[in-house]
Amino acid sequence: MKKFVSVILSLSIVFVLAAPASFAAEDKCSCGINPTIYVGPLGNTDIYENPDTENERVIFRPQTKSILDIVGKILPSLLMLPIFRNYDKFGTALIDAVNDAMGAMALDGNGNSAPNVSVKLEKPTGSDHGINKDYYFHYDWRLDPVEVAAQLREFVEEVKKLTRHETVNFRASSMGGVVAMSYFHEYGYDDVDVCIFQCCPLQGTAVAGDLLCRRLKLDGKALLDYGTTAFPVVDGGSLALNLLFNGLYYSGIIDAVMKAGGKLLENLQTRVFDELMTPVFGTLLGLWAFVPDASYEEAKRINLDPEAQAGLIKKADYYHYNVQCKAEEILKCALDEGTKIMIVAGYDIQRTPLVESITSDSDGTVDTKYASAGATVAERGQTLGADYVQKVQDGHNHVSPDGRIDASTCILPEYTWFIKGMLHANCHDGIRELYNWFAYSDEDLTVFSNPKFTQFLQNDKPNLRVIALGNFAPGATAPTYEKIDSVYTDKLAPAMDKFFGFLDTIRG
Repeated sequence: MKKFVSVILSLSIVFVLAAPASFAAEDKCSCGINPTIYVGPLGNTDIYENPDTENERVIFRPQTKSILDIVGKILPSLLMLPIFRNYDKFGTALIDAVNDAMGAMALDGNGNSAPNVSVKLEKPTGSDHGINKDYYFHYDWRLDPVEVAAQLREFVEEVKKLTRHETVNFRASSMGGVVAMSYFHEYGYDDVDVCIFQCCPLQGTAVAGDLLCRRLKLDGKALLDYGTTAFPVVDGGSLALNLLFNGLYYSGIIDAVMKAGGKLLENLQTRVFDELMTPVFGTLLGLWAFVPDASYEEAKRINLDPEAQAGLIKKADYYHYNVQCKAEEILKCALDEGTKIMIVAGYDIQRTPLVESITSDSDGTVDTKYASAGATVAERGQTLGADYVQKVQDGHNHVSPDGRIDASTCILPEYTWFIKGMLHANCHDGIRELYNWFAYSDEDLTVFSNPKFTQFLQNDKPNLRVIALGNFAPGATAPTYEKIDSVYTDKLAPAMDKFFGFLDTIRG
């Protein structure tokens, strides 16, 4: 009898212990599609002063009223500048106006925001999830990315509860990649099945380093190139923009503006940096996360006080040396732990024409070499050379068909794609198809898995698709593409290229 009672009790205990697990298993979502969290770029969320009060004011992104206020404050001294050459008066008006509008964004010496300045965070809601249905993670991009990663951790847990999934996918865009890398460093990889890095400054971006190191350069031709490559001729609106950009350049107006801008830099650069850029924007930890290692210590020496800003420096150093500088360790560990990684970098777009690194090929904002985590990239408009030999011999060809990129030096060459003509952090249906193929396939995909999505792709934005440029796996059949006639891309754009090339010859 005692043995019988013991068996019954043992079975009861086993049932009680097993029941919650079995109920939990039954409660899991069986759709087979992980929920995706979109970790957005810098400026993804408005920053408020005195939020949810009668004195609420948006300080970033500046509203129309704020912009008009700035213009109204600087316009009188700007109009008088050509006559009296009073640069100090104009500088004072400019610095005061921008400080009034955006100065409250600055972080204190410990890297903390003023208590009355914040974003309005939104918790995930609803359980509806699936392909092309993302949960948007809002965050304060000014703050320490590691602190933001802690908020993302809470967001992930909420999404998992709402959707009844054990893991999620990340689609990280631009600065979202900084946050995702911080997340991996702090919390590991167990919660994330797939992470797509879209145009992310995984190793920084030269424009941030140049700005904080005060390496500015104005170039009229680069300004024209920026406008025409970021907005190519594909329809009537872009045609008008292209004609406007070229008209301003070839009429000499841009040259005049560049000359005036050069005089402003000569007379006001030090004041503007000392009184505006450094005390406001030079305190934002989100921007410090963008500074590449080559510029980091110099930028710190120029902008930060080791005593008054010791706390801020500690936070900036932690991200830089433990996340950005350990990108290789973090990304390779992610793969080893079973998290799929897809890195997408844009190229063949002129970099923002304001800093010395204007010759670095980019997606318009982030250098291709940094977004790809290590590719060897030719300078803007050049190639690696006819005799160039791939640096890392791994049995695969990782050199782009146009001879401008060697992806063999990337941290993850088999999981890094390049899209020619892809503007920073832009996405359309064709690119989304690429992301969905990666995120929802059960296979271990690489740049050689699908002849439709080879390592090097051409952005065909007018037709919402990407076109394989080459580097197919042995034996793969190259895809065919429907020819879509367009008077803009087939006739007007080539004709304009010839015409403006002729004007270049005359100008030269």
